[in-house]
Amino acid sequence: MAATSDLRDRMRRILARHDLVAADTSGQVMRQLEHQFGMVILSVHFDDSQMFSLLGDIRAHSGYRKIPILCVLGNNRGRALTEIAIEGLDHAVKAMRANGFLDLQHFADDDEGNGRVARIVDYLILIDGDLQHIARTTGENLVPADRRRAH
Repeated sequence: MAATSDLRDRMRRILARHDLVAADTSGQVMRQLEHQFGMVILSVHFDDSQMFSLLGDIRAHSGYRKIPILCVLGNNRGRALTEIAIEGLDHAVKAMRANGFLDLQHFADDDEGNGRVARIVDYLILIDGDLQHIARTTGENLVPADRRRAH
């Protein structure tokens, strides 16, 4: 998990039943990826907002191209991020082949909200971030769906 300290604390609560490894820099993340992980969670504000650079580095590495990546925007967003900017983040991370984007402001920091986030993470781990598995198992081709942020 590559996250700021406030988001790291919340993700630890959300994913308490998972083994989490935290990193403070992009270099640490890349070194830790040499070990087997079920998912990478990147904070938008990680390492002085280097999330896009790290996402590109992970996807450029042949050994890590299929690992599920979830990009997360925590509640500490400030006023500079408008809804339009957040929608742009959502589209940008998916264009860079992240498997999902969550704006945690849409999920209360309580048992219900955190449970919803945990189920999303569990689902991405279960399917290895591969949403096309459904098409392969049913023999149907999936038409790209409208990719809206999870609410």
